[in-house]
Amino acid sequence: MNHELELVESMDKLSTFMEKFHKKILSGDLKNFTLRQLYYIELIHKNDDISVSEIAKMLEVKKSTVSIAVNQLIDQDIVIKAQSSADKRQYFLQLTLKGEGIMELHMQVHKNMIKEILEILNPEEADEFIKIVDKITNM
Repeated sequence: MNHELELVESMDKLSTFMEKFHKKILSGDLKNFTLRQLYYIELIHKNDDISVSEIAKMLEVKKSTVSIAVNQLIDQDIVIKAQSSADKRQYFLQLTLKGEGIMELHMQVHKNMIKEILEILNPEEADEFIKIVDKITNM
């Protein structure tokens, strides 16, 4: 078998693996959320005082697209908009206690998947995998 075909097959296997991972994320207590919503929750969790505009810029999407998703999360009591004390025109996004709980569930799914991967790969293989993925994704 030639390298090109082996690479295509490997990418297909990796894609199938990621689909299974996404299904695990979107099951159980997280089944009512989309991957996009969970990603927004994660961004808000990781970035203090982030705004809708900043999320839109980070993801290279329209502000209105982010606003729609954020408003859905606000309606579900997952996110709140907090007014800036420095500039009353600006609002920052924060997770509610419910949102923090969802983030914990989301991170637990990630931890479980990483645990499974680390049971298969030894530390050197894991390091090499990280380097390869970084190299490919930074093309």
